[in-house]
Amino acid sequence: MGVEVERDPLPAETLEVRATYGVADAAGQVSGQALLYAPDGEPIIPKGPSAGGSWAPAPFGLFTIRDGRAPAGPGEVVIDAATATDHGFAVGDTITVQIIGPPDEYRVVGVVGFGDRDSLPGATVALFDLATAQEVFDVNGFSQVSIAATEGVGVDDLRARLGDTLGSTAEVASGQDTAAAAADAARDQLGILPILLGVLSGTALLIGGFLIANTFSILVAQRTREFATLRAVGATGRQITVSVLGESIVVGVVASALGTLLGIGAAQGMRGLIGAFGVALPDGPLVVAGRTVIAGLAIGIVVTILSALGPARRAARVAPAEAMRDAAIGDRPVGRGRVVLGGIVATVAVALLVTSVTGVTPSVTAVAIAGLAGIAAIRILAPTVVGRLAGVVGRPLDGRGIPGRLARSNAQRTPRRTAATVTALALGLAVVTFMTVLATSMKASITASFDDVVTADYVIESARSEMLGGLSTHVAHRVGDLPEIATTSRVRFGHWRDDTTVKWLAAVDPETLPEVMDLTMVDGSIDGLADGGVVLTAKFAARHGVGVGDRLPMVFARTGDQRLPVVGLVNDDDMWALRSDYLIGLDTYAEHFTEDVDAVVYARAAEDVSPATVEAAVARTLDEFPTAAILDPEAARQEQLARVNQILGLVTVLLVLAVTIALLGITNTLALSVFERTREVGLLRAVGATRNQIAAMVRWEALLVAVLGGVVGVALGVVFGWAAVGALGDSRASMAVTIPGGQLLAYLAVAGVAGLLAGVLPARRASRLDVLAAISTD
Repeated sequence: MGVEVERDPLPAETLEVRATYGVADAAGQVSGQALLYAPDGEPIIPKGPSAGGSWAPAPFGLFTIRDGRAPAGPGEVVIDAATATDHGFAVGDTITVQIIGPPDEYRVVGVVGFGDRDSLPGATVALFDLATAQEVFDVNGFSQVSIAATEGVGVDDLRARLGDTLGSTAEVASGQDTAAAAADAARDQLGILPILLGVLSGTALLIGGFLIANTFSILVAQRTREFATLRAVGATGRQITVSVLGESIVVGVVASALGTLLGIGAAQGMRGLIGAFGVALPDGPLVVAGRTVIAGLAIGIVVTILSALGPARRAARVAPAEAMRDAAIGDRPVGRGRVVLGGIVATVAVALLVTSVTGVTPSVTAVAIAGLAGIAAIRILAPTVVGRLAGVVGRPLDGRGIPGRLARSNAQRTPRRTAATVTALALGLAVVTFMTVLATSMKASITASFDDVVTADYVIESARSEMLGGLSTHVAHRVGDLPEIATTSRVRFGHWRDDTTVKWLAAVDPETLPEVMDLTMVDGSIDGLADGGVVLTAKFAARHGVGVGDRLPMVFARTGDQRLPVVGLVNDDDMWALRSDYLIGLDTYAEHFTEDVDAVVYARAAEDVSPATVEAAVARTLDEFPTAAILDPEAARQEQLARVNQILGLVTVLLVLAVTIALLGITNTLALSVFERTREVGLLRAVGATRNQIAAMVRWEALLVAVLGGVVGVALGVVFGWAAVGALGDSRASMAVTIPGGQLLAYLAVAGVAGLLAGVLPARRASRLDVLAAISTD
């Protein structure tokens, strides 16, 4: 979540900074929102802002004239080249622009570009001359003053000098700082997307690391006689280790190069995928930075080497006497030290989960640490338990005859290999299940709160997803004046700082809010909001040790440190409907914020008026405000749920990629297993097993491994999802854990089917082995 803050206009006298030593020139500018209309009369609603403002020439302006000239008086405007091209505007045409109130017509006198681009990313642009901009945007002064330094004067020195000159009436920032702040704001607009992508990348790397380690372990086991022979003729353990690690480096370089190329190709498709789920991204070309390529190659190579390190050390410990054995040795027994270490790590994970779930020390950080400890514990302990677990889960395979029993036996007799494959798949499904439980619980809480709290007949919101809303203040007034409407109540959003954390508050009208919402007060009353107070959730108040009558320290961008009196405590669950844990009055909002837009307008219809009549009257009124949309409570609730569904859908699709990697691991493991068991398969064929029975044996083993991974993954996801919901519920409004049983069963079914598909090729190869050649294999 980013922070958008408007400040009071700068007075015209600010231009007196031109007399300051080191200032070459200064220019005042005005900015605001200007909605453009297409030639067919429809509003042009971009993904980003409808930017408006005053034209400024270089070096102060961001735009350059590409055609025509700059605006020079009332009725003239220049627009961005992208809008002109997309909607067929040219110099000399008339365009409709809506700023405050009804739209007006302007003559297009120029077309501008933004550097080498046609416009700001995802935005439309309309620029007027300064006097016209001050009038249409109702700005008495300037939104900002741009200053050019005299050649040879340092920016830092001039900034300090201007700060002394202007004092606290203005904030002075360098162009570089402003650009950096804009970049940070754009990055913040992406919300949690970078975090999600980072988690998913880490998950995919972890799964890939498990599979690489498993593959090298199998290869080392198959080449035991080769390593023993090398040791017998004089090779040292160090040389064996270096040879295995050398192989891993070659594999890592080739795989990382291919993976980096595929990743660059997929990045373009990822933009479309993210957009398909309704997550808006800034427009722009695909940027492939050198550091990205280097990082991709380095991470891939390092992960491969680290994954091969364990198998390489085992290869170095092969004794020369192993060269006289007939076949490769099987899985090594699990040492007692490993069991003890795994038990300690598992105990830490369980302790953190229990203390979080029971509310002793609820913390999202504790749940995250418990998750990492749990993954480590599973990795360590899995070989000790997966054999027994395969025996239990695979019991139904006994009903499939000899192939089923052999499949279960194969999974049990190589527990390290089975454990590595199961862990990779389980990790991917655990993250999918975790996100599903979290999102389902959140949606259930939103639904319950909305149904219980919102009593309004209609909800009016902006059709665009502006951070602080985007409804003109005239919307509430015009709709409220309709005879078909009994009451309207506005809600605004803003940010404040609690110590070092930026938080989100809602501003309401305490007089009209009870007409459209049924809040349950635990203590105090919302009436005190009219006197400058703040209402908190009961949980926030308890955690911070404040109650009705106390004062809450709050920091606002405009007015700085404040201590607002706490006038009421509201039921935690009710705040989901208001999307905030903190309420202030609209008058208090006007005192501490400059923003003058509404986020939501709730409306109650007059008695004895049909819904169709009300909706028609409101729709006619909203014709003047094309970005405003009227929704009934059900549609408004679905709109909120849709935002959760967007993130959940995107995460699920991305995690499918990680699960696919894990399924490829099953195919890889089974293929190597078939190669290792060539002689065994030949003997089975020699004693009468048919090709179909051999193929069925491999397919059942693939199914068993996939189901094991599914069961373990879903169980882990439910446990950690439950813990995370509890921790999040303690940090803000309460959430009840909701387990989507049907959806989780579907995950298990999909894992099983995918496992069967993963076993098709290995099964085909095993069934087609030549019997005599297979028996003669060492």
